[in-house]
Amino acid sequence: MPHHFTASDLRTCAAALGLFPLYVFVPGYVAAWLLDLFSFRHRTLPFRVALSIPLSISLCPVAVYLLGRFVSMAAVSALFWALWLGFILISLRAPRASRPRVAGSIVLIAGVWITVAVISLVDLQLDDRLYYNTIAFDYSVRTEMIHSLATNGIPPRTPFFFPGHAVPLRYHYFWLILCSLVERLGGSAIGARLALIGGTPWCGLGLMGLVALYLRLFSPHGSSRLGRRTAIALALLGVTGLDILPALLLIALRVGGLSGMIFPSIEWWNEQVDGWVYTMLWEPHHLAGTIACFTGFLILWQAPAESGRRGVLKNGIVAGAAFATAIGSSIHVFFVFAIFLAVWMIIATAKRWRADVQALVVAGAAATALALPYVTSLTGPGSGGPPLEWTVRTFMIPEMLMRGFGMRTWQIRIVDLLLLPANYGMELGIFFAAGWWRWKIWRIKRYKLERHDLAAFAMIGVSMTICTFLRSSLIGNNDLGWRGFLVAQFALLIWTADLLANWPKVPRRGLLTVLLVLGAAGTAYDVGILRLYPLLSDHNDVPQVDWFGPDRLVGRRTYAVREAYEWARAHTAADAVVQHNPVRVQDTAALYYAERQSAAADSQCSTTFGGDPGECAPLAAALKALYAADADAGALQHACATLPIDLFVAKDIDRAWRNPASWVWQTQPAFANEYVRMFRCPAREQNTAE
Repeated sequence: MPHHFTASDLRTCAAALGLFPLYVFVPGYVAAWLLDLFSFRHRTLPFRVALSIPLSISLCPVAVYLLGRFVSMAAVSALFWALWLGFILISLRAPRASRPRVAGSIVLIAGVWITVAVISLVDLQLDDRLYYNTIAFDYSVRTEMIHSLATNGIPPRTPFFFPGHAVPLRYHYFWLILCSLVERLGGSAIGARLALIGGTPWCGLGLMGLVALYLRLFSPHGSSRLGRRTAIALALLGVTGLDILPALLLIALRVGGLSGMIFPSIEWWNEQVDGWVYTMLWEPHHLAGTIACFTGFLILWQAPAESGRRGVLKNGIVAGAAFATAIGSSIHVFFVFAIFLAVWMIIATAKRWRADVQALVVAGAAATALALPYVTSLTGPGSGGPPLEWTVRTFMIPEMLMRGFGMRTWQIRIVDLLLLPANYGMELGIFFAAGWWRWKIWRIKRYKLERHDLAAFAMIGVSMTICTFLRSSLIGNNDLGWRGFLVAQFALLIWTADLLANWPKVPRRGLLTVLLVLGAAGTAYDVGILRLYPLLSDHNDVPQVDWFGPDRLVGRRTYAVREAYEWARAHTAADAVVQHNPVRVQDTAALYYAERQSAAADSQCSTTFGGDPGECAPLAAALKALYAADADAGALQHACATLPIDLFVAKDIDRAWRNPASWVWQTQPAFANEYVRMFRCPAREQNTAE
């Protein structure tokens, strides 16, 4: 009878969900109470809840980073124990907040989101077959980072490269710090993978709280019909653009035998402008950076409402701390937001909004001082392309046609430029329509732009300009163009919610209804295909993906791999080095389930995340020879003597596996099943113990 991993994941995920409020709710509540941010002590309970989650996400990571780096992780633990005690004292002694009725639709949407996130992300088991979500491609990388943070503290080491000494990690990992705290608190009972999965719903709840705050404090409608507007805005998080149309086209072409292309996500057909659910599921660290940016700006937004320099200083410093967290959570999102803040400074200066300017200056100085230690840690040798390149956002389907007709690159770029409205119309759907309507109304009526109008237009304009004409190339993905667009998307979300709240007076309701239906259908399709793509791959219903495996045995092999790594975690130290074959582009299952240091995670040792490629080359070459088809019986003994590795992992897809005379079959394994064999290095273990 096979072990039921899905049931195990659900139990552990529930435990992680229960622990996360200690880090993503309590600290924000205590900080807001002590500082009386937004008159917190006199606010209603729903307002306090809505503020506490995004404020915790915005302040905790930078505080933990600085305290862990310059003092100790014990000091971090002491800080949180003090915060938890403070929360208890506040709850016992402070006057109870009023509890106005919260719309049932808001609670329902939050509950649906938590359910969708958990069911989407835990492993799906069918008998002796196990399927992770397609999102595991990225989660596997972050899982290893979380374990490194939990095991080694701050600053973290890269878990993908170990040439015999620790190598610093270069990444925007501040959201992962919170996940690592849950792993440390839960110990082996939770682990890094389930800590990451358990944190994803809370990051989404942080976004929901932030949306409610912006509708209350930033939108000109304020408290008017706030429950209705909030419910609409949260429901809009489940609406994407018109991506369902190209997805259905690809399905029709496959059914008709004209094309075999089906993407593992609906968002991959074009240069991405991701729907909110995709972002909440796939990119919680970028979402955390977005939350920190907008939380910081909302705090600045309120600064003029407080009289005297003390209010400006307080709000400026807290906002600066939030921006410092944003830098460490998503460099790409903050880069765009920093340009917006510079534009907002120019606007505030021209309008002679003295308090705004002063708060911005204080926030900038605080963010610089707090983020500088982290930013300086990103230097050093590594691999990857230039951080910024000029471009024009591509429109994939027209580009494929143009290339088929032999058009040159410069001609294609001109056409891409001309097709930008159609491109963004497809990607944004109803949000594009709402933005266009808002722009059209302003052009026709020529009314004076108020403070909130100027801020929203600046957010959208800066974000669209940067993400249209610049791209990042440190890795193959254009993370700047994809993630930086979240700034514009957030402002458009607020506009769209306010527009739809007046549905009887909304123009062209028929068109908007169609856009809503198509956008919701796109999100539902994406959640389904992300969850089921590995299963469909096993049944030959979709194209193979190389990082799933070389055949249609994804489910059986994944079950065997997880079983093997569960044994490895139970029988090795938390800082042990466990090595798989690094020849493939990415061994997703190995990174996802190992939760252990690799000597070389891939053939390049993932030096994009830290390390010198020159140090990687000899290590990668030695491992390539070990897993080669001609590796002899003594190869493992030589590798154990020369490489800093505790446990070697061989799989049925390795070339050495197919050679009966290789070390895989001539050496007694410490663990073995049908698809995986694991081998200890006794000499290495003895040296480690000594």
